[in-house]
Amino acid sequence: MYTPSVLRAHARKVTRTLAIATALLAPAGDARAHPPAAHVETVALFDAALLEAPENIAIDSAGDIFITLALTGEIRRITPNGAQSTFATLPLGAPPLTPCGPFVGGLTGLAIDHHDNLYAALASCDPSSRGVWRLTPDGHATMLAALPMSALPNGVAFRHGALYIADSALGLVWRASAAQPGPAEIWSDDPLLARPDTALPGPNGAQFFQGELYVSNVDTQQILAIPLLPDGTAGSARVHAANVACDDFAFDVHGSMYCGTGALGTLLRIGLDGSVDALLTAADGLDGPTSAIFGRIGEDRRSLYVTNGAFPFFSTAHRPSLMRVKLGVEGLARP
Repeated sequence: MYTPSVLRAHARKVTRTLAIATALLAPAGDARAHPPAAHVETVALFDAALLEAPENIAIDSAGDIFITLALTGEIRRITPNGAQSTFATLPLGAPPLTPCGPFVGGLTGLAIDHHDNLYAALASCDPSSRGVWRLTPDGHATMLAALPMSALPNGVAFRHGALYIADSALGLVWRASAAQPGPAEIWSDDPLLARPDTALPGPNGAQFFQGELYVSNVDTQQILAIPLLPDGTAGSARVHAANVACDDFAFDVHGSMYCGTGALGTLLRIGLDGSVDALLTAADGLDGPTSAIFGRIGEDRRSLYVTNGAFPFFSTAHRPSLMRVKLGVEGLARP
């Protein structure tokens, strides 16, 4: 357990950065407020005193849920009956909340392929461990591609045997092979991915819809869409939606996006036309929502799962959790 004095000592840099971010970012001014969504429930609770901060989420073909605990390096598995267990722990290279590189050590994005292999982005304080990792269904972990200490790997998307990793520090998207270890390459450094204000994170969530990679840029409060061209290269980015500070997100079958806004404490739905609806707020139990994903089996495909990171440097409720929201639409099939 970490005492308040230890937390304060390790989180000083993080607190300063998040304070600036929260002050500068505001919920979208044209977001249309809606009444609380029906059938909101808490699926799992985590222990804030142990720094269990759920950051990202994936669901396998059996319906098992995998969640990255950002501050401890653990990937937690939750079965359909609610049982929790440690699936794997990746090396943070330093105690939790230790500043290194552009932020602190952390386990961030998570993706899954059609064989139920997981892919995790690790911002380790150990340069030899910083990058993207593959975890087989039996929990065997292999580092696929190293990234520099100046990078902050965040959202991960899988497509046609390749991984696309949003870099919240360098303002770009990396690409690496999902099949075997090798070097990562810069796939897109489009100017729209840049971070004009270096106090704020840049590219964050990353997901594919049809032939484009969608990336949320927190700094510029934009959702970007980058075409994946036939030769595998990146086309020019376009702005899909503006005035939204999204973390990671999920698509429904119609192309609407559902994203958490982290410290701003809202769950937004963004239509294909860029319109923004506020679905949930802190009044519904949100506490730093970081990612969302639809269920994969039967009626659960109409359920949206949301992770609440409740990070110690901005949460007041200190209630990290996994929530489920029943919606009237199915999620986009993944992977």
